[in-house]
Order: sequence, then C-alpha cells, then structure tokens
Amino acid sequence: MRRIVGSLIAAAVTAVGFAAPAAADQAEFVRKLQEQYVFLTADQLIAAGNKVCAATASGVPASDAVMMVRDDLGVSVPAAGDIVSLAVVELGC
Repeated sequence: MRRIVGSLIAAAVTAVGFAAPAAADQAEFVRKLQEQYVFLTADQLIAAGNKVCAATASGVPASDAVMMVRDDLGVSVPAAGDIVSLAVVELGC
C-alpha cells in the first residue's frame, strides 16, 4: 500500500513539474476522468478536484489528498491517485 501511494505521489509531483501554466480546465479534467471512471458524475469529479486544490493549497500532502478522495468517492487508491494527479495538472492546483 505504501508503495502504491509513493508511486502516486511521485507521479503527482512529476505532473506538477511538467504542467503548463494554463488556466483551469474543468471540462478537460472531467472528460479525461470519465473515459475511465464512467460511474462518477461530472459534479462528483469537479467537487473532488476542487477539494484537492483547496487541500494542497493549504499544505496537505498529496498522499493525504489521495486518501481523502478515496474516502470521499469510495474509489480505489489508484483511481484516487488519478483524480489527484489530474486535478493538479488540469485544474492548476
């Protein structure tokens, strides 16, 4: 479990490093996630993404954000990691 979370954190950090300084794009965030997670609504994804941005802005570590999304949406750790990573990239967290 720690290994998975560690890998997800590394991916999120890498994503932040390569993220283009563009404006937040909720539509792209939702589109990319709903391709794989069709059971989650756009509202659920946007709420989770906004919560991730607020949490990371206040200093919450990415690993804790992953667990937060997992608990809030009832998804797996890898799915939560995808949501956190894309929130960082697409929503400009």
